[in-house]
Amino acid sequence: MPETGPGPQINPIPVKARGFQGLRAGVVSRSMAGGIDYLVVIGATLGTYVGIVVLLFLLDPRDFKPPTWKFGEFLILGFGYMVVYLTLSFATTGRTLGGRVMGLRVVGRKGSKMRWIPAALRGGFCTVFPIGLFWCALSRENRSVQDIVLRTSVIHEWPVAPAAPALLDAESRRLSE
Repeated sequence: MPETGPGPQINPIPVKARGFQGLRAGVVSRSMAGGIDYLVVIGATLGTYVGIVVLLFLLDPRDFKPPTWKFGEFLILGFGYMVVYLTLSFATTGRTLGGRVMGLRVVGRKGSKMRWIPAALRGGFCTVFPIGLFWCALSRENRSVQDIVLRTSVIHEWPVAPAAPALLDAESRRLSE
């Protein structure tokens, strides 16, 4: 019985995108990822308000009055959520939900995974000064103000998962018959 390998691997990255793998992302892909991230944080903020309303109703349904939050209170909560969301994303996988959808990843110096303190600084910096992210449109290296100050980069990186072992076993059994 001849030894056979797993066979040809299918590359899930679109042909036109393969040349960008590992390169710094530009303003369009970053903006789209950021828009998705803002929607996530807005959803979490509104979800918190709805959760509080439901809890207050369940605690005292007869005298229930929905709480009134000023716009500034929503902004403060959303600001906090954004910093925590970005910090956790940057320090763990390097990807926010928007970054995952757009195939982007934030990396530290030398392309390494970010550590917690720089991730927290970047999360706060991106939240306080989001307009700095648009500097990558003017930068020859596609780097935002945050990237320059903190020595980080946002790169195109579509994860390529290896084929599942069960599929490889089934393929090798089929070939050996």
